[in-house]
Amino acid sequence: MSKALDVYCGHADNSIRLISSDGAKTLETAYGHCAPVSCLGLSPDSNYLVTGSRDTTVLLWRIHRVLVSHSNVVSEHSTGTGTLSPTSNSSSHLIEKNRRRRIEGPMQVLRGHRSEIISCCVNSNLGIVVSCSHSSDVLLHSIRRGRLIRRLDGVEAHIVCLSSEGVVMTWNESQHTLSTFTLNGTPIARAQFSFFCSISCMQISIDGTSALIGVNSLENGRAYNNSLNSQLNKSGVDFDSESEETDENNRTDLPSPSICFLDMHTL
Repeated sequence: MSKALDVYCGHADNSIRLISSDGAKTLETAYGHCAPVSCLGLSPDSNYLVTGSRDTTVLLWRIHRVLVSHSNVVSEHSTGTGTLSPTSNSSSHLIEKNRRRRIEGPMQVLRGHRSEIISCCVNSNLGIVVSCSHSSDVLLHSIRRGRLIRRLDGVEAHIVCLSSEGVVMTWNESQHTLSTFTLNGTPIARAQFSFFCSISCMQISIDGTSALIGVNSLENGRAYNNSLNSQLNKSGVDFDSESEETDENNRTDLPSPSICFLDMHTL
């Protein structure tokens, strides 16, 4: 698909909505969850969409194009006399306009989490969906059968990404660690961040070798700030002592806010 999809979630009616690129029109509304959708992820080829919800499930959707009849498209770009408007550039423009995206599904209902899904992603070439929740391990499901194929035991994550090479990258907000694993759950690399900064978004390059991360300061009002401080106070964690105990060789000091490129295998 030539243009990126604009899909929105978090609506009170538990829907996901496909919005036009200019944000002026809702192209399609799809329903499947029993609670508001909390996160979503689109496959690199834009053929699959996964959505996670407060209902603890992950749904797999298929994104495809439906060809609208040529006569309908022409009428949209015609004058009152039935001739094409001078503003129409070419027939290729009409062809692009009549290839409209549609959301099909849900194709699979993926289960195994026990609380709200907070991050999910999908790769159609690998045939795998990766997801995480507040109280469950990171789970890997099959696209084809919708079955749970792997549970990364003991891996707590608040953001997950999946590379084209089959490397799972996770961000743990509580421990402030960025980690990479094989699909079998074998650790590859791990980076420790300061307790005063947080990763707000992650994206992996198409070739699967590099990662782009957005780093923000917790002092600037990150959503996890209050909950993190509460957890640390209850557990008696001291920022200064924790910093001293951290292995300096594994510690990653980054300016905040910042956008950084990292090697997937070394971080």
